[in-house]
Amino acid sequence: MASTELSRRVKCLEEDLTAISDTVLDIKETVDRHTETLAEHGRMLVEHGRVLGEHGRVLAGHGSELTAIRETQAQHGEVLAEILRRMDAR
Repeated sequence: MASTELSRRVKCLEEDLTAISDTVLDIKETVDRHTETLAEHGRMLVEHGRVLGEHGRVLAGHGSELTAIRETQAQHGEVLAEILRRMDAR
């Protein structure tokens, strides 16, 4: 094989290796960005879980308050019915 042919083939291989190397570096940068994005999403998910738990506790408190309000409302209804009954009896 002639020296010029060998030099041409080496140059082609070098270009191929450079292209492969550049592609691998691009892929690594993309993987690193995706890894950071996934980590950020994980942190957000933990925070959302914490907020969801807090909302659940608040909702449970509201449910208890609603139950108490309904009981008071029922008592007021009974008192009102008694008042009306006594007024009708007069």
